[in-house]
Amino acid sequence: MKLIVDKPQRYAKMRAHTGVHLLYGALEKILNRNDIKQAGSYVDEDYWRLDFNADKPLTLEQLYQIENLVNKWIYEAIPVEIFETTLDDAIKQWAKAFFDEKYWEKVRVIKIPWADIQLCGWTHSPNTSFLWAFKIISQEAVASGIKRLVIITGPKVAKFAQDKEKLLYEIAEKLEVSPAQILQKINKFEKELQQYKSEIESLKSSMLLSKLKNLSKLNWEFDYIVSADEFDWIDFKSVVQAVRNNLTGKIIVFNKNWNFAIISDGTFSAKAFAKENNLRWGWPDNFVQWRDEKILKIIEKIKNSL
Repeated sequence: MKLIVDKPQRYAKMRAHTGVHLLYGALEKILNRNDIKQAGSYVDEDYWRLDFNADKPLTLEQLYQIENLVNKWIYEAIPVEIFETTLDDAIKQWAKAFFDEKYWEKVRVIKIPWADIQLCGWTHSPNTSFLWAFKIISQEAVASGIKRLVIITGPKVAKFAQDKEKLLYEIAEKLEVSPAQILQKINKFEKELQQYKSEIESLKSSMLLSKLKNLSKLNWEFDYIVSADEFDWIDFKSVVQAVRNNLTGKIIVFNKNWNFAIISDGTFSAKAFAKENNLRWGWPDNFVQWRDEKILKIIEKIKNSL
């Protein structure tokens, strides 16, 4: 039987495992914490995720600081020291032990000077430069007080950068600008969009006012009964406000979703009318706005009483 080691896979996992240790060191230094605890992890070829205790997400600035520090350590080609010693001696050297299981008297220590020291039995790179590069690609919350970072190293960083660059150029091509002008173009579109929205809202208001002015006054119990469903391009509250500003008298505004408003010109009590008809009521005496399924039957009753 002949055993063959898959070297590319082996080196990729070495880079990832060493990257985990560098990440621990950077988290402690950037966050100024010595209580970072692992809550779960997954390590693969040039890829890993780490779950750790944190009350709030890391800011973008903190993520960049962590990346910069780890990459600094990578470029410095710091030797990775791997040795066995007693558990007591490892603890005296401030080696971290993240797991609760009982350790043997002799333990394996991974020490990266200026960065990290902890007990570990996994395979590692001989020095930090073997990682090539370090990139955090995502952050998420996985449980209360637990955050997850997903990281890549080695050739996957170059592939990640190329994919992002390709996307950037595709967006730039769609916008017909250079990549450096994308944000400027988007800001221009955003400004134009706000202008169009303002013009549309103005047009909606003009259409509403035009229809309200063409309403004929009724010789009924109410001067106006306004169905807001006829103004489906604008929300109910805006219809009510427009009615209050442009019509006078005793008015009911309603829609098929049971929203209603009773508006008084002072000649009767809107609240009293609501109470008499077992409608939900509140607000001032001359104005009641609420939602009640009985309003549709009341409207029908008023119309049938003519």
